[in-house]
Parts: sequence; C-alpha cells; structure tokens
Amino acid sequence: MDFALRAWRMSDAKELAAALSNPKILNNLRDGIPYPYTEGDAASYISAMQKADPNTTFAYAITLEDRAIGSVGVFRQGNIHARTAELGYYLAEEYWGKNLMTEAVRRICKRVFTETDILRIYAEPFSYNAGSRRVLEKAGFCYEGLLRCNAVKHGRVEDMALYALTKCETRVKRLSPEELPAALSLIWETFRKFEAPVYPQEGIDEFHASLENAERNARMRFYGAYEEHTLIGVLAMRAPQHIGYFFVREDCQHRGVGKKLFETMRLDYALQAFTVNSSPYAVDVYRHLGFVTTDSERITNGIRYTPMRFTGGNSDGVV
Repeated sequence: MDFALRAWRMSDAKELAAALSNPKILNNLRDGIPYPYTEGDAASYISAMQKADPNTTFAYAITLEDRAIGSVGVFRQGNIHARTAELGYYLAEEYWGKNLMTEAVRRICKRVFTETDILRIYAEPFSYNAGSRRVLEKAGFCYEGLLRCNAVKHGRVEDMALYALTKCETRVKRLSPEELPAALSLIWETFRKFEAPVYPQEGIDEFHASLENAERNARMRFYGAYEEHTLIGVLAMRAPQHIGYFFVREDCQHRGVGKKLFETMRLDYALQAFTVNSSPYAVDVYRHLGFVTTDSERITNGIRYTPMRFTGGNSDGVV
C-alpha cells in the first residue's frame, strides 16, 4: 500500500476518533486516552500537535489516499537526555498485518536522524505486545532488555520491553586478514537466519564449505561496515568484479548500511560494472542498488540464485 506521513490536519479528527475508539488499540497504549474517543478529543490532540515545538515533537498522521489511518511520533526528552527521543505509534485495526507500521517507523526514524541532532530513539511496548515488538525488530531496533514491573495497566503490574535505534556513524573499510574470522562469522549467522530456510541441505553445506575455503577467501577483497568497534556488515568481491558475499547484521538492516558498503566498494573500481548471483532473499535489495536481472533463477549444488548486473545506475533507497 502506498501510504504517506504528513502533518496532522483538523479534518483528520473523524478518522482519528474512529481508530482510537477501539479497546484493542487502547489496551496497548498508556492511560489517559478517553474511551470512547470522540471527535472533540481528536480535535484537542491535533491542536496540541499543531502548536507543539517543532524541535521537540515530530508527530505525523499515517495516511492512505490522504485519509488518516494511524499515528506515529517521536518525542524529544529533556535534560541530559535531550538528544534522546521516545517513539509512539498506532494503526487502525483494519490495516494491521500489512507492514505499514514497520515502514512508517522506518521513515520517521530516518527523517528524525537526518534532520535533527537526536542520537537515540527508543520505545517501550508492553512485553506481551508481540505485534508491536515485531514492528520494532523489523524496523531495525535492538532489544535492550526487559523492564520488570515497569507499569500498571488495568490494575495489573506489567513488564515492558525496551527497544532502541541509534544514529551511530557507520564507517566502511577494507578488512585485514586478522578481521576475516569475524566477517565470516557474521556472514554465516546472517545466512542461517535469512537464506538457509529456502535452501536444501545440499545448498547449506555448499555455502558453509565456501566460507571454510581459506584459499578462495584469500583471493577476495573484503569490506566491513563498523559502528563504533562493532562489525555490522560485510561485502566481498572476487575477480573480475563479482560480489561473492554481501550481508548486513539483522538488527542493522534497512538503515543504509548495505548501500554504504556498496558505494564505498565502488570507489575502488574504475569500471562501474559489477555482477552478482543473488539469493532469493536479496533480489529486491540489489534492485534498490541499481542491479537488473540478466537471467531467470538457477540452482547449482543446491544454491538458489538469480544472475544480476550493475552498470552504473543509481541506487534508489535505504538498504
């Protein structure tokens, strides 16, 4: 679905009231929201958002065909936490399960990190709210721990789950031989999570054997993406200009890490022509980077792949 984030308008009050007059939504939000939620309540909220300090409150309506279907907001904290912000969101029930909320969270976080000095965005869903927790995980947030006995909702003491996304500067560099074991470990763990499930055992064994082939790896050029001192992504090139490995750690995906790895690698090559045999999971990733398919999917030794080629196009999104 093609949705948008935009500023709240007073004309959104009717849709906002309809969405929030739903106990399934209110049960997962903090107290203080009236039930039933009237258009007057919605108008008061919208007015408050329109008058809020634009440097501390980043609140948007989630819209479909310009009709409000949900809300997402990032709210700057104070004092020593002035560069930290809390995330809040909800979506009308009829739109649950369509990946809209995940993408809305990604968009607002990217906007806040790009346009402000905020360094950390966190969220604290109730621990039982599996749907909200999955939204955060898919949007790249890291689970930082369980906040035990952190709230009382409907007279019950509840735990909450702490998730956070940080604006760490990602740096990319060529990897030394000493850094190779960590790179191969990241590749294997990410492969097992995202690609192994669609491969037969033959393909999994073939991939693992390639990682253990020291002679083959020694001929490849490895690039690593780091945040602080932590390796979060790996890209490896083999002759002539073919991508052999390209993996980003699960909790760092959809944040531009893959794009930065790819663009940094390109600087080392005069001829901007690259090939890859993409796994089924990564075909869309490569398309965002400017690759096109050159043949239909193939299977060799249990490895499923689609041949693709890059010839100087521009990437079109966060990877």
